[in-house]
Amino acid sequence: MGTWSGVASAIRPYGDLGLIWVDAHMDAHTPGTTPSGNLHGMPVAHLLGYGDKNLTSLGDKLPKILPHNMCMVGIRSYEEGEQELLERLGVRIFYMDEVDRRGIAEVMQEAQYLVTRNTIGFGMSIDIDGFDTADAPAVGTPEENGISANEFLRAVLTLDLSKLLATEIVEFMPGRDDEHKSSERLVVNLMEAIYLTKFFQQNTTIGLEQRMQARA
Repeated sequence: MGTWSGVASAIRPYGDLGLIWVDAHMDAHTPGTTPSGNLHGMPVAHLLGYGDKNLTSLGDKLPKILPHNMCMVGIRSYEEGEQELLERLGVRIFYMDEVDRRGIAEVMQEAQYLVTRNTIGFGMSIDIDGFDTADAPAVGTPEENGISANEFLRAVLTLDLSKLLATEIVEFMPGRDDEHKSSERLVVNLMEAIYLTKFFQQNTTIGLEQRMQARA
């Protein structure tokens, strides 16, 4: 919640922020719908401007993300209250069955289009419990049959990350990792795939622009 409140407030003078939320869970309860009272189940609702005013006003008093600028990917565990809020607002939700049917690469490409068409840039929040438990066992609330880590990493290479402004990778609990350190390797691989892809895309673009200027 704090990450995206800060980023959205910082870029507010220039435009809106888009957000891809990769997670097994919706994390979209408000204080009025949560069965547990846990704040980690409420960040999305507060980013959209619903919930406790002390939390919706972090950074500034406006909603940090507009519903049509947000996509959720890999969702497979949720309660009725949070689903009702997101679907009423029109947030695009790629449930896990759609990811399985279409493939994560196609889903991520559509998500990237949706979160950049009306924004100045976008962020990615990646909760590693969005991945299959075989790839990411070191999480607090594991859910079976998630996104394939290898397929997601390959999908990242197909994305245009020129408008990527920030990334967070969350819910990694090292003490719960397996003997192969599968979750730790996944976190490292995610960071490398995202930022190396962005670096090479930026430098390729800069190189092309310089060559075009030299020919002019």
